[in-house]
Amino acid sequence: MNHSAVVRLLTEGLPPIGDQDPTAAPFPLQTLERSPLALDSPGRASERPWVPREKNGLRWLERPAPGLPAPVYLTGPATSTLDVARLLAEADLFPEWASVLSLSQSAGRGQMRRAWASPAGNLYSALRLPLAPPFDVAPAPACGALFAEALSRLNCPVMLKWPNDLLQAAPSFRPGLPPRRNDCLKVGGMLLEERRGALFAGTGLNLASCPPASTLRDNYAFSAGVLRDAHGAPLLSPQPERQKIDSKNKDIVTIFTLWLRLAASLFSCYAQEQTLEPWWPALAQRHLAFRGCRVTLADACPERETMVRIPCEGVVDGVTESGALRLNTAYGTETFLGGSLLPSDGNEEPFPQDAPSPE
Repeated sequence: MNHSAVVRLLTEGLPPIGDQDPTAAPFPLQTLERSPLALDSPGRASERPWVPREKNGLRWLERPAPGLPAPVYLTGPATSTLDVARLLAEADLFPEWASVLSLSQSAGRGQMRRAWASPAGNLYSALRLPLAPPFDVAPAPACGALFAEALSRLNCPVMLKWPNDLLQAAPSFRPGLPPRRNDCLKVGGMLLEERRGALFAGTGLNLASCPPASTLRDNYAFSAGVLRDAHGAPLLSPQPERQKIDSKNKDIVTIFTLWLRLAASLFSCYAQEQTLEPWWPALAQRHLAFRGCRVTLADACPERETMVRIPCEGVVDGVTESGALRLNTAYGTETFLGGSLLPSDGNEEPFPQDAPSPE
């Protein structure tokens, strides 16, 4: 029996970090069934009692959750799931593969420290990853590849926009053609943070709502969208509708039941792939967005010249073991450790796949 396969309800919240608001508000047990984070499907009575626990000054209610690799914590509104994970780790309550789900975030953050809109109804999680290969070398694309694979195993195909954004195709998307801004929808993303020797992946998935284009920054790459399954149905459809659409996933009706399966799949995929050879680049290749397409890489940071940032155009070829994006450019095959993939403007000329290297 895996004694760490439990769900923990933080009914007393968490204290603030520094001068900010309390890190997490309490999550009263009596409100759980009415919450988007509800553990059980509507009408299904729980057969597992909650047991009070306490350690290092923190208290919670706990019950078994078979199939999990480590504890999952549930909180009310939080500043950020990454803040919650940090405090739990400092209290020695957040081992590798532990995770936290928060009802909403008041200070969610994305890439470049941008604010992440976090209303209730979407999935906001933080997961502790092993600070070991591949996450010690290429944490963002390796984590993105794992999430893309896990979601695909749940009949929810997504594309990995290097290094760690999750996209789904819009009806206008055509494989092999340069993508335009509205050809793909951003349905999720993640932010990796290392704190005192612990690595955390903060992840957001749009399940119920997404930011309108009017609220996105001026140079946004792709519009936002709500995550859907292979049939085009939202993952949190009511139970009767889900049964008609896809009996395989009919139990995914709450954020918690989705995360239960997703966390188990993430760990299973990681555990199965552990070999002496680097495994994650092939996983990234399987889900990599825009392979064979001409793209623009803004603020491109070449792997061989890490202090120089340039705009670059090329054809997406793959991802290297170091996590770099490989592009076929006018100067040959180049690799980049940083940059932002931008959509096509629809006016590109054909780009040579095998361009000659300069003399």
